Amino acid sequence: MPNNSRALILANSVYQLLTAVHLRRSLLRDRETDLILTDVTPALNECLPRLRETGLFDRVLFAAVQTLHRRYAGAGEEGLSECFRERERIFQWVLSEELAARYGQVYFANFDLFTRLLACRFYEDDCEFLWFEDGFSSYVIDYLREDRAPVNRHPQGRKIKDKVERVLLYEPRLAMRGDGLKNVALPKIPIGDEALKTLLNTIFAYQPPKDSADFIFLEQSFRAEGIKTNDLSLIEECRNAVGPGRFVVKPHPRNPHNLPQQLGLTRRYPGNAPWELFLLNEGPAGKTILTVCSNAALTGRIVFGMDLNTVMLYPLFEGKVLWKEDAVLLRYLQKFRRQFAGENYYVPQTVYQLRSILHYLGGQNGQQH
Repeated sequence: MPNNSRALILANSVYQLLTAVHLRRSLLRDRETDLILTDVTPALNECLPRLRETGLFDRVLFAAVQTLHRRYAGAGEEGLSECFRERERIFQWVLSEELAARYGQVYFANFDLFTRLLACRFYEDDCEFLWFEDGFSSYVIDYLREDRAPVNRHPQGRKIKDKVERVLLYEPRLAMRGDGLKNVALPKIPIGDEALKTLLNTIFAYQPPKDSADFIFLEQSFRAEGIKTNDLSLIEECRNAVGPGRFVVKPHPRNPHNLPQQLGLTRRYPGNAPWELFLLNEGPAGKTILTVCSNAALTGRIVFGMDLNTVMLYPLFEGKVLWKEDAVLLRYLQKFRRQFAGENYYVPQTVYQLRSILHYLGGQNGQQH
């Protein structure tokens, strides 16, 4: 372990924040730990005052990185050189407070420009960078491959590669990135930890849903990433099969608009807490999860060991989930199905099979089995 024991965690999403809280109470429970929340997911800003009030972290900083990422998105070598050259000015611009002078470890989930700037800031220090799980992408994408992005070939952008040796995953046996990094186990989140549940409920202002549904469709961030797909057609097919009164779409927090609701395919989903926190509070009984291939549909099994009704629609999906790694993602999903899925896991190959499965699981005119 580095000489300096102070740790820093970055969180860009609600799932990452949930894991950050878990990290603080498990691996980092005896160490000074700072947290940076960013505006990559706008809803995180609402958690900021409640996080500070808990006193869980020594300091909670906010980073407005969206403008930074937009400014340098797709930048060539000259633009990237400007970004890294202006590193300290950028930190003053985006951070609500100054960073500590030194950290022994930095925990991060995304290889974005802000994280790479941090790797440059602490490059000469005895500071280890640890990549922690952020859904299936952490299992299937080699983010540092040189031909994947220009920033991986830039002399400053590639410095993070020298700082990362380990990846913390809830289920290391599922990893298939091929990048040579060591996959180590991130402790499972204990279902019976009432103190953790209470803490998370406070941070996310969790309220039990008053108008829940038996069939919950987990939307993915296709529209936020400009990916054209048939997911709306699949949502409509599922709603028609189970009936609108028992069906709801959980919107993805990064999609700019709740298009399924605007199109009349779903009523409003109650609340914006992480899916995993919903499972911790409400449990899996009586629920059926539907999705193209959202990792949230697998976390109940991977993170908690739950076996809930899950219907994966990726064989019926038209479009790209991961532009360059779709074949690896498919192998990941197939491996999960063979080795980790429970008895209530379904992957229909045709629309007819989908309708039959939903009928079997208690859709219109069906009785729950």
